Amino acid sequence: MITAVAHNAMKVTDMQKSLDFYCNTLGLKKAFEISDDAGNPWIVYLKICDGAFIELFYDGVKDREKAYDSSYIGYHHFCITVGDIKPLAASLCQQGIIPSTDLTPGRDLNIGMWIHDPDGNAVEIVQYAPESPQMKSNKAIYPLGGKGYTGIGHTAFVTDDMDKALDFYCNKLGFQRIYDMPDEAGNPWLIYLRVKDGTFLELFYDGTKQLHLSDSSAGFMHMCLECDDVYKTVEELRSRGVEIDVEPSQGKDKNYQAWIHDPNGNKIELMTIDPDSPQATA
Repeated sequence: MITAVAHNAMKVTDMQKSLDFYCNTLGLKKAFEISDDAGNPWIVYLKICDGAFIELFYDGVKDREKAYDSSYIGYHHFCITVGDIKPLAASLCQQGIIPSTDLTPGRDLNIGMWIHDPDGNAVEIVQYAPESPQMKSNKAIYPLGGKGYTGIGHTAFVTDDMDKALDFYCNKLGFQRIYDMPDEAGNPWLIYLRVKDGTFLELFYDGTKQLHLSDSSAGFMHMCLECDDVYKTVEELRSRGVEIDVEPSQGKDKNYQAWIHDPNGNKIELMTIDPDSPQATA
């Protein structure tokens, strides 16, 4: 049913600072903007690569801290993949964003680095290694290396009930559990789920704190999953016991979308891209 992570959406406190960071510092492309019903600025779409975007919403209110604390239930970070991390690391080091270009492989064998945006959202940037468990889970040949960004590598959530989270994402949404990563003491820490080749969901154990956020809160808003036919997907999910928060309809961007939530209340948009939509045009 699910074919990709189409976008991650965040509310920002200062659109110009966010655009400067994501476009001028990281080099993403501003694709298009969408106004609200009154014609006011509402959403700015940034293109990572074909089919993968970041949505930035105006007028966020700063009422939470940086998203590095893994004790908080819910969204933790998102990851952008890159063909060759060295040129980007050199640019970020020159700008003072990271202290060094000496990057070493992580426990999953991939090479990565961590930064945060003007609102404190954690952003991981990763170059996949051919021998990593992510790449070994591929169903087809995945083009490693090359220039530029290659996609949304993963979105990460912290859960307080791993069994419920796995039941939702694997049994109901159909993601594949590819490997478990323990912490340095050997305790359960992280489970990787495959959405498609090169795109994953990270689930962290043992969330204990609940963030109380409003619709105006700056930071993560929702994850969007692309599907071929949102109407058929919704009916299949309904038959599997998934609660449908918003039934399918056509949005202002011409795409067809519906809404659900996971066991921890994280909002998930389901979207079928229309050929005449700005996303398809971009």
